[in-house]
Amino acid sequence: MSLVLARRYARALADVIFAEKLPPARQRRRVVQVRQEIAEFAMLLRTHATLGSVLANPAVALGEKLALLNILCRRLKLSPTARNFFAVLIENRRLALLQRILQSLDAEIYRRLGMVPVHVTTAVELNAKQKRELEARLRRLTGSEVELHFHQKPEILSGGVARLGSSIYDGSLRAQLRRLQRQLASE
Repeated sequence: MSLVLARRYARALADVIFAEKLPPARQRRRVVQVRQEIAEFAMLLRTHATLGSVLANPAVALGEKLALLNILCRRLKLSPTARNFFAVLIENRRLALLQRILQSLDAEIYRRLGMVPVHVTTAVELNAKQKRELEARLRRLTGSEVELHFHQKPEILSGGVARLGSSIYDGSLRAQLRRLQRQLASE
């Protein structure tokens, strides 16, 4: 049930963000800005559990919670969109869903922008040319724009692993050695 609610709130927030008819580049910057504000506020609540408890506590008057929210939003320089979103969560006692909403929001944003997030793990850091070539290959593979997130793990030895949703493309030396080991063991 909480996942369904989180998706609804994420879709509603995405509707508000995308309702502004902006040129594509400005639209993307706006989406990234609001998403970042939501993530920073979620981190604040995780870091300062007492703050989250106060905002979620039904014994604290709604007016006091909203006054505290306004102070936080001014100090953090949050947009009115983020402030209003948090106010709705507080009013409807859904602040506990914030982490799930953020995950659903990411999926919704990628879907609306027609982008695919790709997590790439390599043994060593790729140079700019290698990153561009990998991005072009993954764009052709998916037929969509891709957003690459790079990670390093020396234990994969060489090559790389790309994760697109639930699909994993493993071109690491470690995986090749495992396949060879299984092949030799079966012979």
